[in-house]
Amino acid sequence: MKRFPTLAFAVLTLGISAGFSAPDTPKPSDAVIQVGKQMIRKGQIDSIVALLEKAQSVYGEITASKREEMRKLVSSNLIGQELLEQEAKALHVQATPAEVDSALKLFKKNFPDEASFKKTLKDAGDNETKVKVKLSRQIRADKVLATRIKKPEMPSDKEMKDFWDEHKKDFPINDSLRALQILLLTDAKTPKDETDKKSKTLEMVRSEILKDSARPSAMLQRFMAAAAQIGEGREAKTGGDLQRFLPSDFNAEFRKQLQTLRVGQLSPVFKTPLGLHLVLLIEKYDGKYDSYKLQVIQNLVKQKAMMAGGEMRQFLKGLAAKYPVKYLKQGYQDSSEGGIY
Repeated sequence: MKRFPTLAFAVLTLGISAGFSAPDTPKPSDAVIQVGKQMIRKGQIDSIVALLEKAQSVYGEITASKREEMRKLVSSNLIGQELLEQEAKALHVQATPAEVDSALKLFKKNFPDEASFKKTLKDAGDNETKVKVKLSRQIRADKVLATRIKKPEMPSDKEMKDFWDEHKKDFPINDSLRALQILLLTDAKTPKDETDKKSKTLEMVRSEILKDSARPSAMLQRFMAAAAQIGEGREAKTGGDLQRFLPSDFNAEFRKQLQTLRVGQLSPVFKTPLGLHLVLLIEKYDGKYDSYKLQVIQNLVKQKAMMAGGEMRQFLKGLAAKYPVKYLKQGYQDSSEGGIY
């Protein structure tokens, strides 16, 4: 199946790391980029790069060239955020307390519970007050973007069917499947109260994920975030992705559960000798349109994101002319074809 390019540039990476503060008493020499009259400091960039390295290290050693790529990507990201912030101030755009509280509530849904949210903040040297400041900044930026760039809409039924008719021959037909999994490890030696606690956690996660059942892409994202947060299997590192597999690769109970699922459908919590499972079937290659719907949606969403991304790049280039970007130190400018500033 032909895979369409993804949107490579994302201006507003929220995460808890976005906009990490520089040291409290930065040295003048710490400034590496100037955007308008504001400075972006080495400490801000280095802290986010360090978090990215930590996240990426599970896939192997971070090379010097990869680290340089990360540094330039983070620099471009922070420049974009600063440009939008300065334009928001010029336009007197504000984020209301209610909007910030609503955004915080939505952000917390990326975590299985309040304890996990607070632990993640603590581990990152952050707190809820700082997260609110970053959310407020993002809301202002979103409002600025909304005046110039139309938010991509989810594909319509007609768009999906037209895409399927045009690309049907590109979709494979075979016996393999692809699914996402959240596995919480238990065995015969696991105390009953611990097993019950894990089962309850997984049931709560399932209930949260099902809230997005009418929005397949959102449900997929929520599942992958939960798998990365609480999954205890090897696949947790990739958002629970089991990649393509044959049903015969797994035990009888796992096969039984898969047989009852449609693409985009969530399994109940079930138990095998490995532990407790929650599975989302995302691909089935039987030649039927309904089995490929999620793939069709993903491809159309990517296409629309690319179009919006092109508009965003042009808008940011315009802002960079209004609030000049100046590199004070070498090694931070993305001079590749994909670079904006």
